[in-house]
Amino acid sequence: MKKNFEASGMKRSTEEKEKEEGGKEEEKERGGREEERKEADGEREAEGKGKKIFMADQSLITLPPDSSLDLQDHSLVIGQEFADVETCRRALKDIAIALHFDLRIVKSDRSRFIAKCSKEGCPWRVHVAKCPGVPTFSIRTLHGEHTCEGVRNLHHQQASVGWVARSVEARVRDNPQYKPKEILQDIRDQHGVAVSYMQAWRGKERSMAALHGTFEEGYQLLPGYCEQIRKLNPGSIASVFTTGQDNFFQRLFVSYRASIYGFINACRPLLELDKAHLKGKYLGVLLCAAAVDADDGLFPLAIGIVDVESDENWMWFMSELRKLLGVNTDNMPRLTILSERQTGIVEAVETHFPSAFHGFCLRYVSENFRDTFKNSKLVNIFWNAVYALTAVEFESKISEMVEVSQDVIPWFQLFPPQLWAVAYFEGVRYGHFTLGVTEILYNWALECHELPIVQMMEHIRHQMSSWFAERRNLGMRWSSILVPSAEKKILEAIADAHCYQVLRANEVEFEIVSSERTNIVDIRTRVCSCRRWQLYGLPCAHAAAALISCGQNAHLFAEHCFTVNSYRETYSHIINPIPDKSLWNEHIEGADGGGAKFDIAIRPPKTRRPPGRPKKKLLRHTVDDLVLPRNSTHTAGQKRKEITIQVDPLAFPSFLNMEASLLTTSSTTTGPSLRKTSGMRGEGKKLFQFPSIDRQSVTDYSVVLQLTLLVELIQAILAHIAELAKGH
Repeated sequence: MKKNFEASGMKRSTEEKEKEEGGKEEEKERGGREEERKEADGEREAEGKGKKIFMADQSLITLPPDSSLDLQDHSLVIGQEFADVETCRRALKDIAIALHFDLRIVKSDRSRFIAKCSKEGCPWRVHVAKCPGVPTFSIRTLHGEHTCEGVRNLHHQQASVGWVARSVEARVRDNPQYKPKEILQDIRDQHGVAVSYMQAWRGKERSMAALHGTFEEGYQLLPGYCEQIRKLNPGSIASVFTTGQDNFFQRLFVSYRASIYGFINACRPLLELDKAHLKGKYLGVLLCAAAVDADDGLFPLAIGIVDVESDENWMWFMSELRKLLGVNTDNMPRLTILSERQTGIVEAVETHFPSAFHGFCLRYVSENFRDTFKNSKLVNIFWNAVYALTAVEFESKISEMVEVSQDVIPWFQLFPPQLWAVAYFEGVRYGHFTLGVTEILYNWALECHELPIVQMMEHIRHQMSSWFAERRNLGMRWSSILVPSAEKKILEAIADAHCYQVLRANEVEFEIVSSERTNIVDIRTRVCSCRRWQLYGLPCAHAAAALISCGQNAHLFAEHCFTVNSYRETYSHIINPIPDKSLWNEHIEGADGGGAKFDIAIRPPKTRRPPGRPKKKLLRHTVDDLVLPRNSTHTAGQKRKEITIQVDPLAFPSFLNMEASLLTTSSTTTGPSLRKTSGMRGEGKKLFQFPSIDRQSVTDYSVVLQLTLLVELIQAILAHIAELAKGH
């Protein structure tokens, strides 16, 4: 009985203790509710009398009830409202970073947000709660005094990737090329916070996605974007093509009706073709066909984006270009196309524009000549030969080059003069020797490689639209017959014409005598024996002298493509804007010109940029860099400066044998040959004949040369290793 009594007594004492502890907890909860009630009363009192503000310097001020304070002052106000709890979090993080203290979240849910300073003993604390009946949150209590020293180092816990993205959003909007290295420095200078390179990179990436969307989303929007172009710019061509069952992006082609009309009705029959590599998250190639307006300004006609540069993609691009021009090219003068004449472009032009004249870009040819010979005197003579208007002048310059070095003769087989020299090229360049579109493409690729594909095309459209508007207004201000660039050349020709003697043969033919030579001018057919009038489209000094002598206005004898009316006609149409993607139709059915129905999303191309720093090229020269031997008198023992790969010819006899076989190619081989005629200088005959060349045969020879070098190099290394082994 005694034991039972003791046990029951112990049980009662335990229950009493539990009741006491429960009472204390209830008292504590009542105290907490009382404190919250007092805080609420304080809030109402603050709303009635004014707002208490704790400034960054820990001072306390009171504002009238209708006052507001910007968070740029790094201050909080009792009663201050936020749109939602996420906005509240961001604001508190910004203040914590600005005041250099770490923020610790005590409670965060749908109805309240409580945070305090992470340092133990520091009284700073804020309580934010949801306002009844509305989605906003307001500050209920605020203890704004800091007694801690804050964060002593530059690294801050609240400086997350999201915070970096918000901090650089305005700068990224204005400058998509904003580099992570610059972000690091700017955040340190402006906020006194150090972030890692990866944080800066991801912050910029997140900011770009918020502003422009992701790269993946850009490819999904292409069908709708093309539909908007065709709908808002009737007559335009916009099509996208995919590959594989998974619909990977392959090709995009866009040409606006304004560009098509301007080229067909007003531009000179000249097109430039070039490409630029895109090095964003997904690799690609930007293709462009551009014309030239009356004042020598570049006029983009068609834009293409492909996954890789290949012969197949160039063939597709030229086929789309041919469809774009349609039957209109039959009514135009013979088209002249300029490019770097890569194999894919040459085949595509021959297939879809068989009657066009296809010439080299002189930048590419001249760089190859300079790198091959490395002789400034030869380079100067080369440019004189380029600008020579007649075959006699050109052959004279070639003779000067041969006197300096006979090694130039085989070089002309790789680059036949009829593809680049003014004297031999059958097309009309209008004075354009290099590709002006190259610079435009380079700038577009540089400015847009950080943007998704739709935003990239929008950037190009914005620039084209701006060009159209500016040049349209410029053309309306001109009152002359010809555009300023042509007007200047005509005035120079008229000034030079006063030095010539004019002999009239009949109503249309004139003999122009000068101290240098005599030229024949026919003003009816617009031909001069110097060939400048035919090649440049503007009357030369000889033609101007003949026209002035018979009372004609030389300005009226320029080709129509140089007139102000032609310039105005080029930019008479406008490129209509494209609305925001949120206003497009969600479901895009197959539209005419699209090539397919796009009821499914397009995936990015497989050509994604590999991670890490791009690897350096180990081989500086490719097979195409090898050139033919340039001296048929070469014998064993001579040093070969012409070969790009540095080897000792004495160590590789088979290389010399193969080289000699190349030098002595006959008519039975597929290799190039060069024949010297019996004509002498000054007899009016061609000094050299430049036969057509099979570039594929040159490449085959180069491949054999390179493989032979590799095999014999390995053999020499193995022999050297064997000698070392014997020595040991």
